[in-house]
Amino acid sequence: MASHILILNRWSNEFGEYHRYVDHRANRVAYLVTPAGREPLDEQLAEAIVTVPDLGDTAAVAAHAKELANRYGRFDHIIALSEFDLETAAELRATLDVPGKNSTEVRKVRDKVVMKRHIEQAGLRVPAYGPADSAEQVRDLVRRVGLPIVLKPRAGADSQGIFICRTDAEVAGLLADEALVDYEAEQFIEGGLYQVDGVVQGGRLLVVRSWQCLAGCLDFARGTPFGSVANDDAEFERRVVSYTERVLAALGLTDDVFHLEFFRTGGPAGDDGHGDLVFLEIGARAGGGQVRFVWRDVYGVDLIDASVKLQIGAKLELPPMDLGTVAGYLMMPEPPVRPAVVHGVSSLRDRVPDLYDETLPPPGAILNGTGGARHTAGTFRFRAPTAQRVKQAISRATELYELSWSAAEAATDATGTRG
Repeated sequence: MASHILILNRWSNEFGEYHRYVDHRANRVAYLVTPAGREPLDEQLAEAIVTVPDLGDTAAVAAHAKELANRYGRFDHIIALSEFDLETAAELRATLDVPGKNSTEVRKVRDKVVMKRHIEQAGLRVPAYGPADSAEQVRDLVRRVGLPIVLKPRAGADSQGIFICRTDAEVAGLLADEALVDYEAEQFIEGGLYQVDGVVQGGRLLVVRSWQCLAGCLDFARGTPFGSVANDDAEFERRVVSYTERVLAALGLTDDVFHLEFFRTGGPAGDDGHGDLVFLEIGARAGGGQVRFVWRDVYGVDLIDASVKLQIGAKLELPPMDLGTVAGYLMMPEPPVRPAVVHGVSSLRDRVPDLYDETLPPPGAILNGTGGARHTAGTFRFRAPTAQRVKQAISRATELYELSWSAAEAATDATGTRG
């Protein structure tokens, strides 16, 4: 049945090619996009494309959405795949009377305080936490749990705007220098970081797999290579699946692609098998970094296609996952001085066993520190029969990797090499 669809898009890469996911000839599709988000669209297939400076400007976006609805008719669906556009899409649904996730539902997966409250009420472990909009609220958490503590935007993503305070002096300095607005403070948890990606429809997990992170996301933002390896411990995966089902139920996620993060501590698993797992956060969207690539390449599941279909209420037919193959990836951080111009990056093809693909910034590319997990100094993707093999490949790739660069404003030919 033909539908009238409004899409919000800020992505400039292949995942913004919505004509690959939605039949634009059978359906009428209009867009509200940023200037960068217009680049991958097939303008000949679109009903209309409206470019706005900021999709976060809800009032302006709503005005344009109303104008599109008045001109072309009521929308049946609103699609928003970026985490930063979920709230805007929810408000548009309410304004235009379009079915789909509302603001209350979205808040459970965007507001880290609300999110942890629901997880805690479900009987799962969370760090001690609370709102951090004032110095007194931050000091109160320190009094309760001690140091270190973590402060992060309540609706943040991509490790942006995060602070770790390990001493009283660092707490005092942060409170003096930063105006914390809509922030959350939480206890620092010692443990290994794991991520879980999957698809749930009708409350049933269709596909799911956990990943062991070889560094933290914040470490990557601060200059450490980030590696991730799919878990091949069958017993631990069974516990993770059970844990994931409880998390999804607690947050009311029944028809979503999701990206869950938790810490695995050294404590006992307990009677329910979840006692050593501490919830960090979850996103009701496909994982970033290289997650979408390795899921598509190695496991045959296009998480973006699944996201689109779930948001328009289409039934999913996903291939069974090959759990005998272990995927992994490595992302190299940008140089310590930014903006930086790339002179060259060494290819690792045919030099690292189990490496199946790489993406390198071309000579002349500018790395300015704003790319997060999307624009890096090189990404590498792996597959092998065991997690140990993938870890060895990631270690070897990190050793062999070399990047030649210089500061973008520099007039000299000085270069830096990271290996």
